[in-house]
Amino acid sequence: MADIKLYFKKLFPWEGGYVNDPLDSGGATKMGVTLATWKTMGYDKDLDGDIDEEDIKLLSRADAEMVCKKGYWDKWLADQIKNQSQAEQLVDWVWGSGCYGLIIPQHILGVHADGVVGPITLTAVNSSNQEEFFNKVKAERLQFIQNIITRKPSQKRFEIGWKRRVNSFVFKP
Repeated sequence: MADIKLYFKKLFPWEGGYVNDPLDSGGATKMGVTLATWKTMGYDKDLDGDIDEEDIKLLSRADAEMVCKKGYWDKWLADQIKNQSQAEQLVDWVWGSGCYGLIIPQHILGVHADGVVGPITLTAVNSSNQEEFFNKVKAERLQFIQNIITRKPSQKRFEIGWKRRVNSFVFKP
């Protein structure tokens, strides 16, 4: 079964310190955790009565790991995915793109694409041809990037980094 600690070794080299790039729709972000995400899972780190950009600046690696586990790894029931590389790619997509990282893989699997992973989706993941499913998910992630850039040309500046990240995921049996 997949192990989140192995995924953390892959995830955090891609995620840096605090940024608030005006062209990045995520806004204030640290270690991949956006302000919007922190508001749903976090707490007032600076104890000033609100959750804001200042709280994001104070996030620790442990905070980011908690967010990843609760909000992304567990959404994919990734502890129950048999193939580590599969789990990592699936979780990474939802980490970076929200519900699309759930719905599009469900569509590929031919299960109800509702963005909720339950026993049917999990069985479909684990019983699929692992390498074939992995490659289809990767191709869809790359197409997803192209679609973003087509809709919002200002996002082209992120293309190389996004594609490098997707291509860093390699299938291992």
